[in-house]
Amino acid sequence: MENMHVAHDCILGSNLIIGNSTKFAGEVVVDDNAIISATVLAHQFCRVGSYVMIQGGSRFSQDIPPYIIAGREPIRYAGINVVGLRRRGFSNEMIELIHEAYRIIYSEGTREENIQKLRSTLKITPEIEYIIDFIQSSKRGIVR
Repeated sequence: MENMHVAHDCILGSNLIIGNSTKFAGEVVVDDNAIISATVLAHQFCRVGSYVMIQGGSRFSQDIPPYIIAGREPIRYAGINVVGLRRRGFSNEMIELIHEAYRIIYSEGTREENIQKLRSTLKITPEIEYIIDFIQSSKRGIVR
């Protein structure tokens, strides 16, 4: 990695792929198995979930929830990281369950209403619980 910067008190997980010229401000947390393309800028105190893929050149100041692709300008949810999940051994059924969870999370309604709907509608697996915990513990909010 060329010209990368990881500021003070960052926590980087295992099995990460991080592109050239990516910059993490202070106290950024990146969970395991994330792919962060080149020239990405992360605002301080942001968190990136596991199995995420972030498009090159992106800038973000909100948390990136697990299992998604985030990109565009301004950065936003761009779908589930289907290829990454398949490569890491997730079953088609689990990928569809994660996809359905995000359909609910990104639907109309407040964060709390959507999480309640998710809990009442879907089977709560460890992966779905991780998504819920990630969103509920987010101090900066998640990308929309």
